[in-house]
Amino acid sequence: MGNSSTRGKSKSLGPSIEALMSAVTPKHMAALLTMVKEINLAGQTSLDSAVHRAIEFSSGILECDRSSMFIVDEITDQLLVRDASGSDVDIRIPMNAGIAGAVYCKGEIVNIPDAYKDERFNKDTDAKTGYKTTSLLCSPVYDSHGNTIAVLEAINKKNKSGDGFVPFTKEDEVLIDYMAGQLGVILLNAKIYEDAQKSQKKVEAMMDIVRALHGDVGVNSMSFTITEKTPQLVEADRCTLYLVDEQHSELWTISGGVTIRIPKTSGIAGLVATGGKIVNIPDAYQDSRFNQDYDKKSGYHTKTILALPITNSEMKIVGVLQLINKASGPFSEGDEQLLEGFLSIVGRIIENSNLFAYTRERKGTDEQGCIEDNPRMLVKEKSTKLVVPMGAFEEGDEEEEEED
Repeated sequence: MGNSSTRGKSKSLGPSIEALMSAVTPKHMAALLTMVKEINLAGQTSLDSAVHRAIEFSSGILECDRSSMFIVDEITDQLLVRDASGSDVDIRIPMNAGIAGAVYCKGEIVNIPDAYKDERFNKDTDAKTGYKTTSLLCSPVYDSHGNTIAVLEAINKKNKSGDGFVPFTKEDEVLIDYMAGQLGVILLNAKIYEDAQKSQKKVEAMMDIVRALHGDVGVNSMSFTITEKTPQLVEADRCTLYLVDEQHSELWTISGGVTIRIPKTSGIAGLVATGGKIVNIPDAYQDSRFNQDYDKKSGYHTKTILALPITNSEMKIVGVLQLINKASGPFSEGDEQLLEGFLSIVGRIIENSNLFAYTRERKGTDEQGCIEDNPRMLVKEKSTKLVVPMGAFEEGDEEEEEED
């Protein structure tokens, strides 16, 4: 995971016993023990729960106004921002950006008494929120090998008199260094536990899809299972399955008992169907192939897109699978490899299934058109236009036909 040659390394593996004993009061020690217990319990629920509790405890122990944690994503070379609000909004910054990025890259604790006098501090956030950052204490959060897995940032040390903020102390540096080591091990264990749960869900999702493809189920049920279960394999928000109708040079998909057909060359799915190559878009709004019109109409925000060809036993493209918005950022090479291997099996099963046989039973008119780059649709009755478009296509009219 990530490039080991550029991986952040902490230059500390924790404070000495002497430094710890001189800095930790009985009150702090009780708080640290409670922190370890509570975050361990939270980590058995999810990594996000553990991170949220870690931020809460950090603010209390360091007696500061607020704290944030930046989770390292070595696949994308970014830091994922988390704060005490518990928000799941995906805010990412480059690994070398700002004070948190400097701490990740250098592996050292940074204690800044006046943030506005430090050139690394980004004043834009304060300008937007109206909050005034004064003092900062930032530390790498590291595992037992010293690998930095997060960055912990404490903001605005409270004055004991309660009438303002003061710089963080040397004792605070010792405390955050000790906390960072404890948190690193706990968060890593939480991630391992969460990854194991996700792996189990992926296996179950694969089995559900294979059973549906082998089972004697209807076209609607089979398509529904594939599009509902496949996102679990890569933590995607939405999924659309398109099958190729070579006779009419079309792609078609089913939703709610209605068949939607569009030209084979339309949109991103059309690129994959005709070119046979995977399309992985890390930022849809920076890619000229993506049509933004549907997002503007619906309020949905497409961030990432992954579209893959589905081939049969003769390596002929029989369909396209498109996924939208991976939960943890852009789709990775690992996601591509997982789905490629999976779809090589699925393609052969689809070729001999009721789902693919339905391709040869085309009904309806020759009216054609395109749909937009989002895997959703709401339709009216037969022979009406689409109200809310669906799929990896450009905006326009589309043909629809009801399934028998």
